[in-house]
Amino acid sequence: MCTMPDNNTDYHCRNYLPHIERRRFQMITFRLYDSLPAHVVQQWKERIETDKSDKTEAKRRLLVLIDNYEDAGYGSCLLREERVAIIVKDALHYFEGDRYRLLAWCIMPNHVHVLIEQLSNVPLSTILHSWRSYTSKRINELLDRSGKVWMSEYFDRYIRDSKHFDSAVRYIHNNPVNAGLCAIQSQYPWSSAYGLET
Repeated sequence: MCTMPDNNTDYHCRNYLPHIERRRFQMITFRLYDSLPAHVVQQWKERIETDKSDKTEAKRRLLVLIDNYEDAGYGSCLLREERVAIIVKDALHYFEGDRYRLLAWCIMPNHVHVLIEQLSNVPLSTILHSWRSYTSKRINELLDRSGKVWMSEYFDRYIRDSKHFDSAVRYIHNNPVNAGLCAIQSQYPWSSAYGLET
């Protein structure tokens, strides 16, 4: 179970992952419900609960494990379908300029990366809920299905400085290239890098 420092209202936990609120710049990753095999999710939970070593290194190893599965295209990959990707893209842009500024984003076949600048006091968890709740309903209607669309947990990282910011943008825009979905980032249609000169 996740534990956070006492008396710090900027932190909260949902299930196993800590989340940090009220940071100007946030990088968020949310995944389809079946994007990771059960044994990877179990390893994730066990490592978070038991790892007493260097937390930064443990987190890095865990994220590499998860990234490898995501980019391998595990699961149903519902977001590969154009009509589904459009729903997610439209949801990301809906509160643009009101609740947040959308700085970089990429819709992969089984997960979504987003970098935002928060513009209001709307909690990050509320922003994520609005994206995932709306898109779940629309995707299920479109595909004539019911049930879960998104994994209950999401990863968020607040951006510490300009170097971290640049690294986050590069990571988001290069994700389709690294996953073998395109040769250069400007070719991938479900990204803020689409059509941009590199």
